[in-house]
Amino acid sequence: MFESSHSLVLAIEDQITSVIDSEDPSETFPSVSLGRIDSEKRIKLYAHLLGIFFDEAESLEGLIFESDLGGISLVKINEVITERIAEIPEDDIPSLAGIWGESLDYDEELDQDEENSEILEQALFKLIHVCSLARQERALSIFVYSK
Repeated sequence: MFESSHSLVLAIEDQITSVIDSEDPSETFPSVSLGRIDSEKRIKLYAHLLGIFFDEAESLEGLIFESDLGGISLVKINEVITERIAEIPEDDIPSLAGIWGESLDYDEELDQDEENSEILEQALFKLIHVCSLARQERALSIFVYSK
């Protein structure tokens, strides 16, 4: 079974939408890999962080582009959640990753070689730092590029 790869990309929306058809945005713009942390997993985190239901949290990612052929998609992460994530102290990462891990499906394994908690801690670390960068440079937005 083919697993999608997801990357956080920092870009200006007009610039990223102009290259999505012809280039890999994760190679063109500053980016960091999230591996198998897909939309459903991210939305579970958003719901927990904001104390909202999953259905409400789904609106925090807006689809910008989706390819029928290659399974490529680009979503923009809403500033509400990027602000919240940027505020998370690094000391809170292990406990937050534990809570996030409990929200995953019972038998869901993110990596054969590492524990889910380690993968989620790494993902949170990346999310916090990318959100902090976007917060400092207001012209930039955060996108998730999936292929």
